[in-house]
Amino acid sequence: MIMELIYIAIVWINVLQVIHSARANATHNHGLDPDRLLVAEAFLGKGRFIKRVSYHSKGRHGIKVRPECRLTVVVRETTPEEEAHIAKLKVNNFRKLTKREKRLVPHKLIEIEPVWGRKSRNHESRASAE
Repeated sequence: MIMELIYIAIVWINVLQVIHSARANATHNHGLDPDRLLVAEAFLGKGRFIKRVSYHSKGRHGIKVRPECRLTVVVRETTPEEEAHIAKLKVNNFRKLTKREKRLVPHKLIEIEPVWGRKSRNHESRASAE
């Protein structure tokens, strides 16, 4: 399980590196604005095949083939219409705080349990006293 998580983390880091490289190439080589870039498409293709000798028992041998893949990321700049649409979605998805959430001090967490589902504190103190 842990090895699978490590492998997923390594793959995720590689994908982030490719996206960061594509962004840097677009800004440096083509003069695009880095804040307005988005991933247009990303796809995997065949890479090179690494061939190695694998040794077996009784003096035999074989060839190990380790295929690799190539990740390609295409980025493009957003148009003003797309930026307006994204800003509209951000405004529509904004949730206003309730009165109870406004009253909370920032260092306190919002309680998930509803008020009417709790037992009163007096009831708990009476139960522990008995």
